[in-house]
Amino acid sequence: MSDNDNTILPGVTRRALLRREDARGWLIKLLMREHIAEGHREFGEIYITAAHAGQVKGNHYHEHAREWFCVIQGTATMATRVIATGESALTQLRADRPEIIEVLPGVAHAFKNDGTEMMLLLAYADDPYDSKAPDERRITLLEPDA
Repeated sequence: MSDNDNTILPGVTRRALLRREDARGWLIKLLMREHIAEGHREFGEIYITAAHAGQVKGNHYHEHAREWFCVIQGTATMATRVIATGESALTQLRADRPEIIEVLPGVAHAFKNDGTEMMLLLAYADDPYDSKAPDERRITLLEPDA
């Protein structure tokens, strides 16, 4: 797959982001209403998660939630697997080359910090997490370093 190809697997797409810079710093618009399909535009939740070097976040899939991810610090290897078909892929993500990755329901995903600094991952889920009825199924795609 080339860096210009926006399809990783069925149910997983990537989109390069525009970084606007000036003397004050920079701005990146990650996700706008037009990037969210009609019928999925109610607000969900935004979160940031961090992983130490060699550690893994995710290793699950959702039956209902659609998520968007962007590495905002460090680097990560993202593993994805379409549960229905078993198709899988690995994708390298870097904060210095920002991209947004959309993952549909039924696609397992995991992120491993393959750098030496803390990896920060910004995420949006269109269906907020409910601890009483979690929409999360655990599956191991990536293992942390020992």
